[in-house]
Amino acid sequence: MPDTTARSSPSPPSPERRFLEITAAGRRYVSDSGFFAARPHLEEIAGRALSRAEDEPVGFLDVRGSSLLRITVESAVGPPRTVRLEAEPATPPFGLTGRELQVATCMAGGLTTPEIAGALGCSRRTAATHTEHVLAKSGLRSRAAVATMITALRAHTLPAPTDDLVLPPALAELLKAPVWNVPTRTGPERQPITVGLVYPAGSSAGVTDQRPMRQGALLALRELEERGLAGRAVRYTAVEATADRLAHAVGALAEAGANAVLLGNFRGAAVPSAVARAAAPGTPVLHSMIAPALAAAVDRDPHTLSHVFQACADENAYLYGFLRTLRVLEASQAWRPRARRLALLLRRSTFDDVFVDGLARAVERAGWDLALVERVDEQHTAWEAVTQRLERADPAAVFLSVLPEHALRDFLTTTVALRTRTLVHTAWAPTAPGFTERLGKLSQGLVWSTIVGVHDTPQAAAFAQRYRASYGGDPGLGAAAVHYDLVHALAAAWASVDRPWNHRAVQQHLRTVPYRGVAGVCSFAGPGQRGLAYPDDTHDPSTAHPHLAYRITGDRHHLLPG
Repeated sequence: MPDTTARSSPSPPSPERRFLEITAAGRRYVSDSGFFAARPHLEEIAGRALSRAEDEPVGFLDVRGSSLLRITVESAVGPPRTVRLEAEPATPPFGLTGRELQVATCMAGGLTTPEIAGALGCSRRTAATHTEHVLAKSGLRSRAAVATMITALRAHTLPAPTDDLVLPPALAELLKAPVWNVPTRTGPERQPITVGLVYPAGSSAGVTDQRPMRQGALLALRELEERGLAGRAVRYTAVEATADRLAHAVGALAEAGANAVLLGNFRGAAVPSAVARAAAPGTPVLHSMIAPALAAAVDRDPHTLSHVFQACADENAYLYGFLRTLRVLEASQAWRPRARRLALLLRRSTFDDVFVDGLARAVERAGWDLALVERVDEQHTAWEAVTQRLERADPAAVFLSVLPEHALRDFLTTTVALRTRTLVHTAWAPTAPGFTERLGKLSQGLVWSTIVGVHDTPQAAAFAQRYRASYGGDPGLGAAAVHYDLVHALAAAWASVDRPWNHRAVQQHLRTVPYRGVAGVCSFAGPGQRGLAYPDDTHDPSTAHPHLAYRITGDRHHLLPG
């Protein structure tokens, strides 16, 4: 089945959609300061909304300037009370011109043709012609019908004379105008929930973990798009970015008013500056990357990075799980080490000297000697030379940190002889769909683990069925489910708060209320707002992801005892 993940839903977040937020505490954030500086009347309207008694959304059209804008104003009770005004280009209903929309607003407001002429500074004949055009283009026959249409479409258009014009109550309250109780009043649609997805370039066609991540997130968003959420439409846009364009992509989505941004797996060095681009509006950024420095940065600077949430524990947890797996294999006599020597191959992009020293101490505390510790470049390592050093060190087991599949294949190819006597453990990459088929005999006997993965539950089976129906393939053992869960964790937060753009409330929900999904519990309760690992972070398995270890035999992944 062809991959359709590049599709975006109608009206995704874009630079043309601007927003302004102000709070009763004096906070002010604008996505485009020049845009709002040229339209001071919009900030004045937002300021009035702070003192409104009602929280009902208000929508209207604005013909000031060269383009027609759709304006939506919503309030959140807080604390502190917050108003968000959004402005985006609009298409005029029924092909009406800006002047005809103003005339239709006057008709809906009860003005006669002479009064419309006086209000708009034109002749009675011109006003009558505009009135005829409004009726002809809309197909309506009366002013009352025009009033109903204008209200239903949220098409009251400004500027319009406010001394004599009467408007719907909520709009009139913002504009300090007389109030008209319209005959058939339907409130404006709530602002849609918008989500931005940023995945590495090539992820829409790749066969490893990036593609399932993207597809899992899109499956969840399409489910929400079909049914809506808390009375709001759900929209999304999926983009691809290289590491050097990641910050631009995140910043563009946050500035366009996205209610959250999900990230695929990018190299750690590109991520901190990218997520910081969403700090000013507070847009939640969710990801499943595991470089220890990412959660550590959030932990060090919670004020700036309080909007960043990591689905799982960091890569340190893989080594602790590896040491436990060795104990289990020894205790069950499924493996008998010929010596007490271990080798650690740690990816350079993840582990600096501080983290390496910590892992070395953990190995020694577990009763093992370190025969070799080496940092490797997952993109350009000379594996033949590494294999020679492993042969000389002669460890009983090798811990290989998370590598992209092509690098793991290269390593396994050069260590065929070594692996006849040495246990090799790797992480995460085998969760990708079709791993054993692609690697064939190279994967046989490999021990691997994941710190967040799919459990054998009815919920996981139902998810896999929906995934296959959408994409024609298996979701694998981790990536698709994790990103599917991240979307639904956000949905649970949005459903619990008064407004999806009330980022502070959404953040508070994410960090305090666990979400239980296809891949288990997602809690964000660990240091740096990362997921908890069981039993390293907590002894309560109901609040954390367990370390899942497998051994590949035949073409199957066999779960090892925990």
